[in-house]
Amino acid sequence: MKKYFAAISATALISIAPYALAASSTDLTVTGTITPAACMPSFSNGGVIDLGKIQAKDLKLTTHTTLATTRMELTVVCDAPVSFALNALDNQPGTSFNDRGFGLGMTDANERLGAFTPKVLTVEADGVQARAIDSIDNGTTWAAATWIFPDRLTSVGTVGGLVPIAAENVLMNVDVYAWIARADGLTLTDEVNFNGSATFEMKYL
Repeated sequence: MKKYFAAISATALISIAPYALAASSTDLTVTGTITPAACMPSFSNGGVIDLGKIQAKDLKLTTHTTLATTRMELTVVCDAPVSFALNALDNQPGTSFNDRGFGLGMTDANERLGAFTPKVLTVEADGVQARAIDSIDNGTTWAAATWIFPDRLTSVGTVGGLVPIAAENVLMNVDVYAWIARADGLTLTDEVNFNGSATFEMKYL
C-alpha cells in the first residue's frame, strides 16, 4: 500500500564564531523558516492498485511485459496558496528493472521483478489549466515533466512556464504504468508476489 504524508519543514543554523585569543564576545545565530500553510497530498482509491493474478505464460520472454494501465487522481489540498513540490520516494529501492521506475520488489532468487511509473495527463491549479514540472537538482532548475520519477521534485507551473506557482488546490490526472521484467530473467517456478510502493512527501518552496 502506498503511503502519503505532508510535512512542514524548517531548517535552522547555529553558528558559533571561532575562538580567538583576544576575543571578549561571541555570536550565536539561529535562522529558520516557518511555513504558514500546510498541504495534504492524496491519491484516489486510497493510493492502491491491485493488478490481480498474472499468468507466467502470458509474460514476454525476451522483453518486458506492459501490464494494465490504471487511471488515478493525485490531489493536493492546502490551507492557503503556497508553492510546493512533491518528492517521490521509492519504498522498494534497487528493485526496478530500469533506472527511472519505482520497483516492484524481488523474486526469491533475488531478481528484479519490474517497475511502475505515473504519467501525468492533465494538471489543474485552483481550477486553471497548468502543467507539471520537475527538478533533478533540488529545485535550482525546473523542466517540463510528463512522468513522475523517483527522487525528483515534481511541482506545478503555468502552461508554458517553468517556475513553481503558489496554489491552494491542485489536481493531477495520472495513468500509472506497470511492467514486469523479461521472463527469461525471472525464476517463476512458484507463485511470486510483487508489491511496489512509493511515498510522496511535501516540500515547501
